[in-house]
Amino acid sequence: MNSIRLLLLFLLIIVTDLRSQSKQALEKQKIEIQNEIKVIELKLSNSTKKKGLIISNAEDLNYKIKLQQNLISNINNQLNLILKEIDDNEIQLSNLKNKELSLKEELAKMLLAGYKKKSNLNKLMFIFSSSSFQQAYKRIQYFKQYANFQNKTLSKIKFTSSEIENVIIVLDSQKTNKQLLINENENIKKELSIQYSDLNELIAEVNKDQKKYKSEIKQKQKLSRDIDKKIEKIIREALANSKRNDGGFKLSEEAQLISKNFNANKGRLPSPVIRGNVVLGFGKQPHPIVKTATIQSNGVRIRTSSDVEARTIFDGEVYSIIVSKNNSRTVLIQHGNFFTVYKNLSQIYVSKGDKLKTKEVIGKIATDPLNGQTTLSFSIFFNGVPQNPRTWIYKL
Repeated sequence: MNSIRLLLLFLLIIVTDLRSQSKQALEKQKIEIQNEIKVIELKLSNSTKKKGLIISNAEDLNYKIKLQQNLISNINNQLNLILKEIDDNEIQLSNLKNKELSLKEELAKMLLAGYKKKSNLNKLMFIFSSSSFQQAYKRIQYFKQYANFQNKTLSKIKFTSSEIENVIIVLDSQKTNKQLLINENENIKKELSIQYSDLNELIAEVNKDQKKYKSEIKQKQKLSRDIDKKIEKIIREALANSKRNDGGFKLSEEAQLISKNFNANKGRLPSPVIRGNVVLGFGKQPHPIVKTATIQSNGVRIRTSSDVEARTIFDGEVYSIIVSKNNSRTVLIQHGNFFTVYKNLSQIYVSKGDKLKTKEVIGKIATDPLNGQTTLSFSIFFNGVPQNPRTWIYKL
């Protein structure tokens, strides 16, 4: 029985500790999102009057909306934790009150029994009526134990009452925090409604001169396609140089193991950035702002903050480094039959042939000097075929 109690106590400590860690992680994430929102708000306040940055402002506003949606999700997760804690504490409070009531009833019975036999003369008569000295001694011990038991019951009642008070204080605090989070969520939702309205206004302004903005997007797309062609050529050549009959790569035992492990971790691989949001998905799709412009993407674009660096998502070897006309860098890392590609780096910390470990930092992500956006373009290739990173990266 004791071993079961110890096990339950141990499990309770683990659950409480995990919940505490989860709360801390959510609070940290919340602060990071709020800081990113402040950066975007500052940028928008400085650039809203500049006509040349309408698309950039619309993209920033769209990104801010995504951050606010993430913030709502974060607060909802915190609310769920608090609601679970409130439920647990209300159950504990109910149990403590039942325990207190039971102890008080037990004490009342003892006091009533003591009242009926309250006369000291009765006690003495009970002791002196003993048939032997040993029996008299046992009766004296009985009275001592009875008094001791009463004192212990009183102590238990006081301790339980103190526990009840503490749980009530914690519950009040949790309910206050719950209401604060609900109010915060409501305020963000109201602000979101305004942001959507502002975004629609910017999109309407862009639609007045679609040809101009469509041309700008095409120019950017051409630069991106040029880099994509170089990447595809490098991977094709690598495939041609070590091609097997089945179309895959000829790999060393080590590379085969890396490839196998990479594939086994599909859907569980870490993100190439510690924080960020996907602003452009995989495949052919309309531009998020200029809907008449079409974008072809071999990967995803992840918007992040300027202090975030790119990191490799798995063990591998730096296969190639490309420097573009606009001086941005691209790093290709081979993981057996797989390649991961990290585009739009301003600085790189690795060299061709370097063997890297999962989450090792490979370079600084470039920030556009005109619009202030820090964006990483990330791709995954399997035997030369582009893959959708969302199916490989955990919670991308």
